[in-house]
Amino acid sequence: MGNSIQDPTVAGYMGAADRQLFYCYHAPQGASTRPFGVVLCPPAGREYVFAHRTFRQLATRLSRAGFPVLRFDYFASGDSAGEDDEGSVEQWLDDIASAIDTFRNHTAGARVCLAGFRIGASLAALHAATHQDVDSLILWDPVISGERYVDGLLADHEHFLRLRLWREKTAMGADGVREIVGFLLSPRLESGLRSIRLDTLPAPARRALLMSSSPTADPERFGEHLEALGMQIDRQHVAWPEFWTGNEELDDVLMPPARVLQAIVGWAQGQEVPA
Repeated sequence: MGNSIQDPTVAGYMGAADRQLFYCYHAPQGASTRPFGVVLCPPAGREYVFAHRTFRQLATRLSRAGFPVLRFDYFASGDSAGEDDEGSVEQWLDDIASAIDTFRNHTAGARVCLAGFRIGASLAALHAATHQDVDSLILWDPVISGERYVDGLLADHEHFLRLRLWREKTAMGADGVREIVGFLLSPRLESGLRSIRLDTLPAPARRALLMSSSPTADPERFGEHLEALGMQIDRQHVAWPEFWTGNEELDDVLMPPARVLQAIVGWAQGQEVPA
């Protein structure tokens, strides 16, 4: 029997009746509750799959440290309603707003930190830039350029075909929907993803943790952009090269070292007093 961590959760569905979103609320543990909580914004596609356990463990660690946490699945992903080709950036931004409302229903209006990984970090920043309901951000390897992100997805899929099926091109349906390593990319979703440019955003929040395990300089330049807008930016460069170089088969579930997750918890614990 392992020594896995247990935490109290409330699982359910939120949102409109025809667009139900699955969520799990992790109640804070310990003698005192922190003055703010965390809403976790997942990545998409295959990154959602291999980051799922990471998000589950991060939610557990945060709740054990006294933070209320809500994690959820976007429409047309995970355990939420919707067909695989119905996702869109606009819908997913609406889903983040629904998640914040549900989080506040569970916490009597606690301050909100949005935390996201990859495209989830980008969506968190986009939401925060157009709303006044986010106190801080945790942006883990955010996608800065949607154009490069989609081009990378397409290249990954062609690589997958050559590895597994010895084909070089994937077919596109009559409606323009393409498969990307087992997930569907519709023209609407592709257009929305390609339009993302975080380096042109206005200041999305007062402060942020910028986590980077990417070998590129994009996150660093993005941090400089946010600082120029007057934000307080803390940086964590995490050693997790397996995310970028160890997933040759494109189907591994990767779990970062515990110290990576604990670095996020430690930063959150240092944000007790409003900026």
